[in-house]
Parts: sequence; C-alpha cells; structure tokens
Amino acid sequence: MPQPPIKPRATLTQPATKLLPSSLLSELLGRVDTDKRLVILDMGHAMASTVRFFGEYRCQLNFIDLCAEPFIVTPDHELSHNQRVILMREVLRLAPSAKIDICLFWDVFNYLDDAYIKALIEALEPYISPATAALVINPRDSRCYLPFCRYGIADQDHFMQIDNIGAQPTVFARSQRELNNLIDYFAIDRGRLISEGRAEYLLFENRDIDKTDRSMI
Repeated sequence: MPQPPIKPRATLTQPATKLLPSSLLSELLGRVDTDKRLVILDMGHAMASTVRFFGEYRCQLNFIDLCAEPFIVTPDHELSHNQRVILMREVLRLAPSAKIDICLFWDVFNYLDDAYIKALIEALEPYISPATAALVINPRDSRCYLPFCRYGIADQDHFMQIDNIGAQPTVFARSQRELNNLIDYFAIDRGRLISEGRAEYLLFENRDIDKTDRSMI
C-alpha cells in the first residue's frame, strides 16, 4: 500500500551545490541518435549546467518547471482526470508532431499525487516513441527522505545538484514497484543507487512488459 505523504523538512538558507555521480546518464545519452536534431524535455529548473551540456548537441531543449505551476502548487482535488490532462497538455507546449528523445523527469513524480502522475503520463503519450528514453530520481524506497534539490547535467557521468531554498512541498514517496505501476507505457528498465537514500532509474517505452514483480535494485 502507498505510504502517507512525508512531512516536509526545513532547508538551508544558502543553497549548496555539488556534483552527484551517475551510473545511468551515460547510458541514456548513448541511446539517442546524435545525427538528428534531438527533442529534450527537462521537467525541472532551467539549470545553466544543462544548457551548457546540451549546447554541444543539435537539439531543441525544453524546460518545464512543473512543480512551479499553480495547479501543482495548489492542486484542485475536485478536478476530473480529463481536466488534469488538459492542464498538463497546456504546460507542455510541444509541437504536435514532436517526438521526445530524452525526458528528464528528475524528482518531479515525488511531488505529484497518483492522479496527477497519471494525467502527466497521458498528456505526454502523443510525444513518446519507442526511441524515447527518460530518467527519474526517486527515493530508493517509500520510507526514505527525499533531499529538496534541483538537478541538472554537469557531464555524462555527473548530475549537478543545488539545494532548494524554502519550504519543501509535500513528498509522495513511492517504492519502485508503486511508481512503475503508475507510469503506464513507460517501464523502469534499470536502476542504480545514488547518495542520500535515492536511486536513479532509466525508463523506456514498453507496453508489453509484466510489471507484477519487477525490481531493479
């Protein structure tokens, strides 16, 4: 059963920045076809390190700070599923014919309840192809505290992590299995532990996989 939301913790008054080693980022980058113009969707803050990194690629880089959207900051729990999907589609702002090559979810799923995750996944579906690869940062289990950070890419083996300032929103901590069951046509392909009770996951489109008992780490 899903765990109850975790009470937010206080954060530092000055943001701390550090490099966070990644075992899966190079695999994600190695999967894409760099001979074409890439479509990259980053669902976090527009980090300067990410802009610099993808400046070496021929790409369209889209930032959507989903957790700053008013309908996420103060969610209306009376909305229907279709109304939530419409809100998600409005903030994506992608061309109708666009197909995402890389989707950087970072830790966004941890700040969305189940209903909003399902709405996001449905809103993204027209832009997903078998070539789409995605990356997620999640607590390694539903009992772990999630650091309140923003993330970017420093290089192919490191994330850039900056502590957020202010109150952390409610965290909906989920196990790997619980998350995998919410993301529909996506499936967690592999996972690796990272620091402070977190894990990084690679997601690929896979509509046929049996998610009954699929543990990566």
